[in-house]
Amino acid sequence: MGRLLDAWYEVPVQRRKRWVLTLAGAALVVAVIWAARAVLLPYILGLALAYFLSPTIKWIERELQALGSHKGLRFLHPAARPLAILFAYILLIALLVGFFSMVVPLVVEQAVALWEEREVIWDYVSGVADDALEQYRLLPPSLQKQMEESLGRFNEFIANAFEQAMKGTAVAISYTVSLVLAFLIIPLWTFFLLKDARELEQSLLKSVPGPLREDVMKVVALVDGVFGSYLRGQLFLALIIGVVSTIGYSLLGVRFSLVLGVMAAVFELIPNIGPVLGGIPAVLVALIQDPVLALWTALFAFGIQQVENMFLTPRVVGHSVKLHPVVVMVVLIMGSEIGGLAGLFLAPVVTAVLRDLFRYVYYRLEDCPLSPAEALRKVWEVDEFDIGG
Repeated sequence: MGRLLDAWYEVPVQRRKRWVLTLAGAALVVAVIWAARAVLLPYILGLALAYFLSPTIKWIERELQALGSHKGLRFLHPAARPLAILFAYILLIALLVGFFSMVVPLVVEQAVALWEEREVIWDYVSGVADDALEQYRLLPPSLQKQMEESLGRFNEFIANAFEQAMKGTAVAISYTVSLVLAFLIIPLWTFFLLKDARELEQSLLKSVPGPLREDVMKVVALVDGVFGSYLRGQLFLALIIGVVSTIGYSLLGVRFSLVLGVMAAVFELIPNIGPVLGGIPAVLVALIQDPVLALWTALFAFGIQQVENMFLTPRVVGHSVKLHPVVVMVVLIMGSEIGGLAGLFLAPVVTAVLRDLFRYVYYRLEDCPLSPAEALRKVWEVDEFDIGG
């Protein structure tokens, strides 16, 4: 502690004042954001929308600029960015209209039918559970204890996630007026955010002290690389799994296949355990129809999970997270406790970002510090991390 104080007092007074001012300003910004967090959800969604639309908009913009290089179409070049955003909005609206006009009514119809049969499903599941309980009582006491502990941990995990989700819902309802007003201005806010993204980026970068700018740029690139590949990959995987599950359940003859496919897509967003949870409702529905059909449904769900783990996930999500499943299970519980459903979905990628940020800062603070570019390259390319090296 004494050595740290000596090092602090060796720093020039003016520089220390600037550091204190910077930290105080950052703390103030964080405090204001935290105080207004209840009404920031629409803006976060708008920021996420801009983030996901950005690659499409960049591609459309490049194509329009290429067209603008031809004689007679040069007017497209200066207007390429706004036109690209407008085309992306039109495409998004068309997709949403098609989804809500064709898919949603079918999902609602099947969901209502499934809800009306809830008592039949519950009675069947209760009967199966009673039979399983009779078999369970024949097991050795030591094995019974292990199973009870595992089920207890799983139930606690589900209960925590549900409780946090309900807390978040209650907070959101209490700010209904503010949220509605915010949602009304989000499309316009997102448009200007996308249109002036480069100017905004340059403006924010100029507010960073010169010596830190390169580090800030590399840290932003690091966070964007991890978040981008993970979130876009997870959404793409959810879409693939949802479509494949719907088609597969339909071909097998499982009822409510569209609703079950949507559930599989939603559960897919939960890493590791999501695919397993997504297959359980389909197996239960098939079990009521025919035990043999339930077996085929379980094999189909298992096959999808294996294909996803071996081929899809490594290629779609890549190696952005690099977390062991055991670690993922722990951070999922921590994320659900801290942030509810949002924390449940984002816990693995936030953990990966914090890990990579730690490694980057460590490389920059070594006795022979690496340059920002070298530190970023080492974080991305070197898997092993030796804290003593």
